[in-house]
Amino acid sequence: MLGAIRGEVRFKEPLSFHTSLRIGGSADIFVIPQDVDDIRQALSYAEKEGLPLEVIGGGNNLLVKDRGVRGVVVKLEGCLGRVEFRGEEAVAGAGASLSALIREAAALSLGGVECLVGIPATIGGALAMNAGTPDGWIGDFVSAVYFLHADGTLGEFKPGTGAFAYRTFHCPSGAILIGARLGLHRRPQAEIQKDIKQRLKQKKATQPLALASAGCVWKNPQSDYAGRLVEKVGLKGKRLNGAEISSKHANFIVNRGGASAADILALMDMARDRVQAQFGITLEPEIRIIGE
Repeated sequence: MLGAIRGEVRFKEPLSFHTSLRIGGSADIFVIPQDVDDIRQALSYAEKEGLPLEVIGGGNNLLVKDRGVRGVVVKLEGCLGRVEFRGEEAVAGAGASLSALIREAAALSLGGVECLVGIPATIGGALAMNAGTPDGWIGDFVSAVYFLHADGTLGEFKPGTGAFAYRTFHCPSGAILIGARLGLHRRPQAEIQKDIKQRLKQKKATQPLALASAGCVWKNPQSDYAGRLVEKVGLKGKRLNGAEISSKHANFIVNRGGASAADILALMDMARDRVQAQFGITLEPEIRIIGE
């Protein structure tokens, strides 16, 4: 069944090659599909062999534990990577780059999604976590989401109220997200480019973009900011081996070189415990954690 996959199948693939943190053990079976049929084959194989299956995109919001992932990991980045523009809509595959979509839309004088500038994600990853900023979330622009269901059939889902929540998308159980349709609007190209430039400048000034990280570690609790809380308990700049709670933005943990997933998790435990003890607030991870 794996032999029918036209893309790549690798064994004992180090997942540190596939995450922005540059951390993580190996995947027993690692599949880079060429198309939807390849994803079907991987799903079918995992089900037949009784193996768990994980889907990843660009690995930008992901921490893989040091012993890696038992079972099958399917990487969608590069597969399903096309974006088509139809009037004021974009139809994008789950493996397409969010930044490429914004850039290509801007070249066609299509705007509206500038609030998502600078978020390093595939469309699939951005949808799965409802990526965004206080100015807007990707779910605000989605008119339809396309899935491959566990039985191999394709489905379309039109999100209603509550489908997208803060850092969450409630997708059908067992389904793999393969694409989406997003609504844009006409806007002068010069305005779009100016907006993009300003937003990127602000991100560069406030976030540790030069170092390996997985973006924001914690969801912001109601009426406060996770970074402020972590800073208030004295952990901004705290290091453990190669891992550091960023001295630039306390809601980032960076890999300064040689950090392990255990180091990152230990810093997360420290931050969670101190914030809970001092403020009575339980921080919830924004990053996805997989493996053992």
